[in-house]
Amino acid sequence: MSYEVQGNSIAKVKDKLKRLKFDLKEWNMSVFGNLEDNKRKIMKEIDNLDVKDGLCDLMEDEKLRRMELVSQQRLVEKKLESLYRQKGRSNWFKYGDSNSKFYHSTIRWRRIKNEVKGVELNGQWCEEPDAVRREVKRVFEDRFKATPDLGVRLGAVDFKSLPEEVSLRMVEVFSEEEDREAVWHCEGSKSPGPNDFNFNFIKANWETLKEDIMEAVRCFHETGSLPKGCNTSFIALVPKVKDPIMIDQFRPISLVGAMYKIITKVMSLRIKAVIPMVIDENQ
Repeated sequence: MSYEVQGNSIAKVKDKLKRLKFDLKEWNMSVFGNLEDNKRKIMKEIDNLDVKDGLCDLMEDEKLRRMELVSQQRLVEKKLESLYRQKGRSNWFKYGDSNSKFYHSTIRWRRIKNEVKGVELNGQWCEEPDAVRREVKRVFEDRFKATPDLGVRLGAVDFKSLPEEVSLRMVEVFSEEEDREAVWHCEGSKSPGPNDFNFNFIKANWETLKEDIMEAVRCFHETGSLPKGCNTSFIALVPKVKDPIMIDQFRPISLVGAMYKIITKVMSLRIKAVIPMVIDENQ
């Protein structure tokens, strides 16, 4: 990529993708324009020609023009279908449904079903947004707060250990093959992170992106940390029971970005190869 950005390799990937997102929007508008407006203009011109054809025969050039407009209409509809597919993330597209009324009503129903309308606070039902937010923050802060003593004693446990050559191999710099394998292990159409790029985009443009991604993975290998802002994710509350009313009945999950998934997948694939050496097969 030709973008000039500052920071370490991980921050550079984040900033480059952020700039690319805006450039792609501008490119899409300049090349394709507003597809809905284009479709309406084409349909209007076709309707005018059809009305004229009903009153009198069309000239030869008008007939050719109508054929050209029909071809343009099909092309625009194909582009719209692709746009809907990218935005919709719905199985209905597999059967040719282009965001129908049924699709929107289903999405609306799911949104209402998953919405946290209120919770029970001190025995009282509360729907005041600020109070609910404060209670959610308090509950999960308490749950994930570090404690000085975990209450676990492992001094007498005889752990298996890795051979020295295997241990050294575990801390080697990640190779291009490992990075690529990690990317291809990730589902391409999963919900994208805050930068809106999913793994289908990364796979399709691997030759262009691989140097930046490999440099970012190497940076994490050297530092062992992600810079602030590079691990931004969406947090969703998933109900653990039907019709939850207490905060404890929700489970928080993080919808993380691609860079975080690549790093964790690279490490997990490397660990997977040595797990049988340290974990009993019954475990």
